[in-house]
Amino acid sequence: MGSLGPHGRHIWPPGPSGTLTSILPPAFGGYLNWVGPGASSKTRFSSPPQIPMKGIFVSALALCSGALLAAADSWGGAYSLGPSTANIISAQTTLTPGVAPSTQNGELFLWPGMSNGTGDLIQTTLESWPSNAWCGAATGEWCIRCSIFGSFGQIDGNSAVVKGTDAVTINYVLGSDKNTWTQTTSINGVVVSTLSYAAGPYMKGYGTGTECDDNCSGTIAAQTYTNTVITLDAADPNFGSTGVASGGTVMTGLSSSQSGKVWTIASINIPAMVTTGTTTTTTKATTTTTTKATTTTTTTTSTGTVPLYGQCGGSGWTGGTVCASGTCTYSNAYYSQCI
Repeated sequence: MGSLGPHGRHIWPPGPSGTLTSILPPAFGGYLNWVGPGASSKTRFSSPPQIPMKGIFVSALALCSGALLAAADSWGGAYSLGPSTANIISAQTTLTPGVAPSTQNGELFLWPGMSNGTGDLIQTTLESWPSNAWCGAATGEWCIRCSIFGSFGQIDGNSAVVKGTDAVTINYVLGSDKNTWTQTTSINGVVVSTLSYAAGPYMKGYGTGTECDDNCSGTIAAQTYTNTVITLDAADPNFGSTGVASGGTVMTGLSSSQSGKVWTIASINIPAMVTTGTTTTTTKATTTTTTKATTTTTTTTSTGTVPLYGQCGGSGWTGGTVCASGTCTYSNAYYSQCI
């Protein structure tokens, strides 16, 4: 069906005089997306929205016409491990995301993802859209859902609302058939989203992402991943040496057990993309003291380095081109990926 976009995502070009396009058949839980006359490739009329997809289906280009519109994409901090000489059979982490931006210009996504670089991507995602009403989120809250991306497009589990202070536990487990992956998302111990799909057994890497699409409003609070545990099907004592941090991310407490079969990370701290600092000055007179506080806001949504499985090139690409982990690998004229 053509090549994958970042994290297995795709984008459909606009169709002549409007095109009704099914990225995923409704029978499989997908949504019909209509692209109207003159609409950009990002225009979609679906609920919930499909996560923006940066690559293309080659076959779609043969059927549809219209130019792909370039948009600025960037990345916040990230941490990744891989590839491993063994295969990942389970991974769990708990994410406290911080408050979401009060307004959103583009699309902002926080996720831990897992892939072998060529097949399906397993990815539960916290999402910030210009409107998050589709999941019931209020200002400063996130939407979350389990998702998988592949040549079929996008399949989603149920959506839920996440507050900035919530502890979100995201669990990926390979089934006994050694082919089906089950994602389970819990908020403060309560399961809110699940998804199972036969994505294949050969998952080699695991990493976090702070993905900013279409000139998004970046994160305004730090993210913290705690108690991350990755289990392999065989010992890989060098897996820990593959770790890469970017964008000011700080990883602490990496350890292994069972000769390198089970890997644990105590914490991954990812700074905000937009920071606010307060400076206090004091002026003293004979009998009075006046204190004035000033606030300075600095935006740091530069293109930065691209995390594992992120897009690093392609026609019209305006984002980062340097891989924090892996190598920027050409897929087609429209898409290159860090793998």
